[in-house]
Amino acid sequence: MAITTGATLVAGCGAGYLYYRHLNGNIQAGTKNLTDQQGERTAPNAKGQTPLNILMIGTDSRASKENVDLGGSADDASRPGLADVQMLLHVSADRTNASMISIPRDTLVDIPACHDEKGVQHPALRHHPINEALAQGGPGCVLGTWVGLTHLDIDHYMMVDFAGVVQMADAIGGVPVCVDRNMYDRYQPGIGGTGLKLPKGTSVVKHDQALQWLRVRDAWGSDINRTKAQHMYLSSMMRELKSKGALDDPGRLMSLAEAATKALSVDRELADLKRLYDLGQDLRQVPTERTTSLTVPVLPDPANPKAKLVLDQANTAQIWRMLHADTPLDGQPAAGAAASPAASPSAASSGPATVPSPSAPSDPGAVAVTVRNASGARNRADEIRNALVKAGFTKAVAATGGSSQAVTTLTYGAGQLTRAQTVAAALGLPSTALHEAGTSRTLALVIGADWPSGTALTPAPAPTAVPTSVRTERADDATACMTVNPQGGIYTW
Repeated sequence: MAITTGATLVAGCGAGYLYYRHLNGNIQAGTKNLTDQQGERTAPNAKGQTPLNILMIGTDSRASKENVDLGGSADDASRPGLADVQMLLHVSADRTNASMISIPRDTLVDIPACHDEKGVQHPALRHHPINEALAQGGPGCVLGTWVGLTHLDIDHYMMVDFAGVVQMADAIGGVPVCVDRNMYDRYQPGIGGTGLKLPKGTSVVKHDQALQWLRVRDAWGSDINRTKAQHMYLSSMMRELKSKGALDDPGRLMSLAEAATKALSVDRELADLKRLYDLGQDLRQVPTERTTSLTVPVLPDPANPKAKLVLDQANTAQIWRMLHADTPLDGQPAAGAAASPAASPSAASSGPATVPSPSAPSDPGAVAVTVRNASGARNRADEIRNALVKAGFTKAVAATGGSSQAVTTLTYGAGQLTRAQTVAAALGLPSTALHEAGTSRTLALVIGADWPSGTALTPAPAPTAVPTSVRTERADDATACMTVNPQGGIYTW
């Protein structure tokens, strides 16, 4: 929004071209996806529109003096940043609704192998905190991790650091936030604390207070509540940017454009003011009352229940499937849904066409394939492995572990397409399920939430509502207040 209005103002002034180049020069750019993970794009609706998926990343990097001054921990200046804020912004194909979906930073996931911008290879990490994906090579590794979790095609990423948060908050003139009692996020040895101190009710935070708000955890009681506070902040920022007073002052608009371009690191496909302007125009169409935020359902990690989280696989997969089908997460119907539902080929209730049998099918007994269950249903890997063995695929084995996945995939290495087609024909897999990656001669079949039962894939209809355990918030709710952790009065004054 800031870039949209700033670009409009620049276009109308005599020095527009030079200032346009200046703003373009502010933007940092990188490779969108630095992994081998591939997502699926939702089929276009009747007007040829497709959804937008944008990964928003907040990093705790201390790579600059300003970031050290704001975040402290000068000893961390040389370490790679962590992606402590991660949200997927899904904008519907018809631009009538949007959703912001967060994963808490301490959630354990599988981080795929990644190569950074210099070509350095980083090995895959199993069962690691999702915020560590950024240190594996950059924001393109974070995006690849999300593609692996959701199997969505993600269009872009946008990343901001400590200094960027402050610059944007100050350019807007501050962001209103609310607490239900006097709160003080006191620093405690061995625990931490941001030092944020606010009176009960609504306060306008900017500069270091804006950053503190986004980093508070213990005063809210949990990492999950921190994501709620981050949603509240972004929703409030949207309301401020859309309010008439925030957009009438030309000087403020210039400040917004300057701050926004300096604050952002984006993928190269988006690293141009005109493209950012066009994106902003798309986002402006979405009403705040149809913008929903939520945190994916998580559970305590059985091995470390006090410090780490794991995805609630079945319920999380339900959310991913809704995004694949472009189903609104706010419980309201999509515009024109009865006439032209936007559905992913892999999520359509009628089921996709299966892969034609290869002209020269491989000998099943020579095909090595591992089967992993990411469906949320029990024993699926063993069921499908047994079905494959019965069909002659004697080298099929069931694997354990891994994250949830919305759709079923069969990944094959270079030169292994015929073997993959042979497996796909035996199981009725659609062509969209096949993905080439790497050079392994062993195929990898991952059973997604779209295949909860049976030994031939007949995709279930996409769900129409989020799991009952998930709490959603609307961006137009200006009355929302964060509940301060009442524990022993530590976080109140």
